[in-house]
Amino acid sequence: MKSSALRAVRKKTLIYFIVIVGLIWTLFPVYWMVKTSLTPDKLIYDSKPSLIPAQLTLQHYQDLFYTTNFMGNISNSLYVAGLSTIISLLISIFGSYSLIRLKFPGRNFVTKSIIISYLMPAAVLFIPMYVLVSKLGLADNKFGLLVIYPTFIVPYCCYMLLSYFKSIPISLEEAARIDGCTRLQTLWKIILPIAAPGIAVVATFAFTMSWNEFLYALVVTSSPSQQTATIGIASFKFSDSFIWGMLMRSSVVASIPAVILYLVSQSFVMGGLADGGVK
Repeated sequence: MKSSALRAVRKKTLIYFIVIVGLIWTLFPVYWMVKTSLTPDKLIYDSKPSLIPAQLTLQHYQDLFYTTNFMGNISNSLYVAGLSTIISLLISIFGSYSLIRLKFPGRNFVTKSIIISYLMPAAVLFIPMYVLVSKLGLADNKFGLLVIYPTFIVPYCCYMLLSYFKSIPISLEEAARIDGCTRLQTLWKIILPIAAPGIAVVATFAFTMSWNEFLYALVVTSSPSQQTATIGIASFKFSDSFIWGMLMRSSVVASIPAVILYLVSQSFVMGGLADGGVK
């Protein structure tokens, strides 16, 4: 008995040790980012930086908010990422549901094409995308990103939702159709509430993909008033010189919307799973 209890204690200790090491490994860069954003410039470039700063300041954030256009970049990112996510979700929900439930010629080809489109590198397409946006008169315009972003978000959303819709029993839809629901009503009243946790996860990742995108935003937009947050962060690097204070404080501000979205979506997913279990 003592031997088995000792083994259980050792196993639990090892698990806790691995979890704590992984947690430190994951959170230390975040801590260093926040710590650097609150450290005065004279201490940031110290040859022997300390884990706990000897002095803290909020002057960096005041400079960021009042002397730069970074909050305008944040606003552009929120606008572009929000609309791109909504547009992509609408297309993906109808597209993935049609591919799962409807039978039509070329369905398998379309499904495989979605997967191939999802795997296509962005670096291969940014030149033709820029040509397309230019011909539409949307060069150096954040609205041009609304044309580009769904081209890689929709394949991802469809790819994820295909497997989720496939897991929903078709008998639920058949019962709704017997009760007089049309296919669109069945999708709206039966499928979407059940698939809400999966849609929330897909929406979170779709928003993150738009929020973090750099290449297309760099190619399409050149005016500071049209640039997104990722370009705004990169603007604090000049040649081989890094303004670490500005880089870190802008990174902290840019990470806040994504963190809030993850926290909200997590509670929504857990609530949706619980509701689905009750039903």
